[in-house]
Amino acid sequence: MSASIKTARPFGGLSARTKTDLSLLEKTNLIDGTQWANEFSFAQVKKLAAFVDVYQVPEESVLFFEGDKNAFLVLIVTGQVHVVKFDSQRNPKRIATLGPGKTIGEMSIIDGEPRSASAVTAVESTVMVITAEKFNRLLDEWPRVAVILVMKIAKLMSQYLRQTSGRLIDHLGS
Repeated sequence: MSASIKTARPFGGLSARTKTDLSLLEKTNLIDGTQWANEFSFAQVKKLAAFVDVYQVPEESVLFFEGDKNAFLVLIVTGQVHVVKFDSQRNPKRIATLGPGKTIGEMSIIDGEPRSASAVTAVESTVMVITAEKFNRLLDEWPRVAVILVMKIAKLMSQYLRQTSGRLIDHLGS
């Protein structure tokens, strides 16, 4: 992980990057090729694909910073992304590394709150993004697909909370 995360705001995050121009079928196949799509039928994946953008992101690129207010979910298709939090002295601490089929930023499209951590590509990565605005359109146009997505996010949040609780108990005194 680069030490430059402390000060850099490279390229303005994903919003300043050029989207990869793929057809609906190509985006559908990218999503369908990940384990993330298991709860969706192919027809539902195709509906969801119409609401995502694809980006090729170089190594050590910041996707978003802790505290940012931009709301979007990132699905990692290829590559790896470090999840980074800053300690009280503003030193970056890697708390996780996520790979293909994993998502990051789920909470932001649900609660609209500032980012709780930063995300930095560990290697060149292909990511798919659904913004809060596009998620709301998905909810209006294809509510069943949106509900499956929300349930998937709820399950992930539940898993993360259980993992965090498990780690926390190890750090608490008796």
